[in-house]
Amino acid sequence: MPFRRPVFCVLFASAMWGAFWPGWGWLGWVAPALFFLGLKGSGLKRGLLWGGLFGLLFFLVELSPILALWPFVGGLSLVAWLLSSLYQALFFALLGGAVGWGRSPFLWAGAWAMVEAARGVGPLGLSFGSLPAALWGQPFLAAAAWGGATLLSLGLAWTGAWLAKGLERPRLLPLALLGPALLSFLAAFAPQAEPTGELKVALVQPNFPQEEKLNPAKIPELLSRYGGLLSTIEGPVDLVVAPENALPALLRTEEGCLAPFLEAAERLSCPVLVGSGDLREEGVYNSALFLDPEGGVRDAYDMVRLVPFGEYIPGRGLWEALGLGPLFSRLLPFDLEAGGKARPLGNLGVMICSESQFAGLSRELVKGGAEVLIALTNDAWFRKTRLLWEHFSLGALRAAECGRSFLQAAQTGITGAVGPQGKSLARLPPWEAGVLTVKVPLFSHETPWVKTGPWPSLGLAALSFALGLVKKAPPKAGPNPRRSVVASRP
Repeated sequence: MPFRRPVFCVLFASAMWGAFWPGWGWLGWVAPALFFLGLKGSGLKRGLLWGGLFGLLFFLVELSPILALWPFVGGLSLVAWLLSSLYQALFFALLGGAVGWGRSPFLWAGAWAMVEAARGVGPLGLSFGSLPAALWGQPFLAAAAWGGATLLSLGLAWTGAWLAKGLERPRLLPLALLGPALLSFLAAFAPQAEPTGELKVALVQPNFPQEEKLNPAKIPELLSRYGGLLSTIEGPVDLVVAPENALPALLRTEEGCLAPFLEAAERLSCPVLVGSGDLREEGVYNSALFLDPEGGVRDAYDMVRLVPFGEYIPGRGLWEALGLGPLFSRLLPFDLEAGGKARPLGNLGVMICSESQFAGLSRELVKGGAEVLIALTNDAWFRKTRLLWEHFSLGALRAAECGRSFLQAAQTGITGAVGPQGKSLARLPPWEAGVLTVKVPLFSHETPWVKTGPWPSLGLAALSFALGLVKKAPPKAGPNPRRSVVASRP
């Protein structure tokens, strides 16, 4: 079949992309099988090439919301989309090489899990497009408490690998059931603890389009709309949370911009978390300001994992030396400063924007004493794209890993709450202004994953990969009787 690999390439990209839509997570069990079926037996070189093409097609679709930035940065959004997709495709090229070279489902499953883990590492790390987030809304997500996203990834890839192998050897198909069976078992026995308390939180979703959010002339109108939303909150509540970069202003330094938030804190006698750029001597930080009900900023959390090319330009000095400084200055005139360390604000594990995609950061917050995880984000950049749902599902994955409730306040959505096993508790409709008041339990225990980190799951993936490398020694060639007879003739 001459078009076999292109067909599987399209099917794979479609299944991967569709898996992150609410209600379509079951495609996450199918997508790896399509990758393995398309590339098995292709050899190392073809596997590298086709694996890269499979990954490139998927990420061109997955990261297409970057093109929504066109009205703000013009053609640079196209460059960012293409380069980001090409970089992520390199990981699938490596995976394709492993699948094309090796014939064992053990090797395929282990390679998949390790590659997905590697994609989230480093300054350019990205966990969007990783299949464990597709399990949001399924009964398997709670298994993350035992081994994090890598364990879920291994279970999904195991199923896909044995489905692909079972199509040529049907007697092996039952082995594919071990993936969902094991994750179901681990989810059913996920460690649970008694809550240490309860938190009643009001999450504010102002629904300001990004064009308004970038227009300083709109500040009085936006302040008035915030005031109207905050006035609908009825006490008692323990905390009010407004999203990242609440206004096109530095709230702490620009006169009157903190007023509606301070008034809400005083009226409700509770602290308010609100996102803002924060100007200090060292530079500007992307911060979550913690407002005291008695007035003023009591504390602040500074974003630790900044978005490359969105909040800072990696290697800016090098680009300037190459004469590309003016181009990158159009995209980002100056770099934000990164916070020194992920630390809770009291018992609140605060994250900003894309930080909820990094498992290590939420684990650090929990080990530091966070009893609940809270994300402030501004996904208005990406308009009405599917990326908003995937971003929220990554928060659900963090909840299941850490055994903590997860709350998210977003400019346009998704604003909502998730329980400690990753189950959705409540959500506001996206792209509508509103306030969601919800009660969530607080916890202080540590799940096995919080205690050990990713290493046991990575070790299991590496073991699976190593088992796939083990090959039976080829039988020794015996003497060829016919050749012996011929050789014995004079």
